[in-house]
Amino acid sequence: MSALIIAGIEIHQDQDGRFSLNDFHRAAGGEKRHAPNEWMRIGQAKELAEEIGKAGIPGLRTARGGRAPGTYACKELVYAYAMWISPTFSLHVIRTFDSVAANDQHIPQEKRLPVAADNLDAARRIAELFGLEGNQALLSANSMVKSAIGVDLMEMAGVKRLVNESQELNFTPTELGAKFGMSAVGMNKLLADCGLQRQVICKPGKKRWEVTPDGKLFAVITDTGKKHSDGKPVQQVLWKESVQEMLKRLADKLRAESTSVVIGGSRS
Repeated sequence: MSALIIAGIEIHQDQDGRFSLNDFHRAAGGEKRHAPNEWMRIGQAKELAEEIGKAGIPGLRTARGGRAPGTYACKELVYAYAMWISPTFSLHVIRTFDSVAANDQHIPQEKRLPVAADNLDAARRIAELFGLEGNQALLSANSMVKSAIGVDLMEMAGVKRLVNESQELNFTPTELGAKFGMSAVGMNKLLADCGLQRQVICKPGKKRWEVTPDGKLFAVITDTGKKHSDGKPVQQVLWKESVQEMLKRLADKLRAESTSVVIGGSRS
């Protein structure tokens, strides 16, 4: 069976052909309440797994170590798990299985739109988990669907581009810094001083800027289509022009405090 991809997430298989429920969990949005271990707590899931296991091959396997740990299940259990998450996700999973099984990598013309539409909804939820909103989330979702099944829904709909809902101009830290007479490094620090972003360690010796909850009001996060070494998407943060007023107030305050320190020091 060819690689099964749902909402841009590749569904891995173990040596016996069982599918990773952890991958399906990610494809469904990754909510904690939908985790495979939560599903396995219900009696119906256990009974179904036991019934399938009577045929000789266990329908469920938990890998606790190795290169690909997680919970792996046969197709029947995958369907049951997907239905437990939601009828919509279940339909999405069944359609994707049918398309891959019946036509390998080829999706019949009559099924391309419904399969792509199902993938778009799940991909949008994933984009929102990464902090994207509105049209930016839709752009990212469309890109994921195109990569996964080769269908560009925006092109099919005749949509050339999606604009930022606020119609504000957006600036990189370099462009924003130029308006304040400072470098990109200085602007990033000012944005951090305003509580709009913070530095996080992405790997030993390397840091990156992450937008804070307060910063999301002024930030536009775009997906570059590239990935970090850890597999996470590389995102570019642009700042709306409306952030300038807040930055100006803080910059003026910092300058005033700096002047006060200098004057105070000269008097001593």
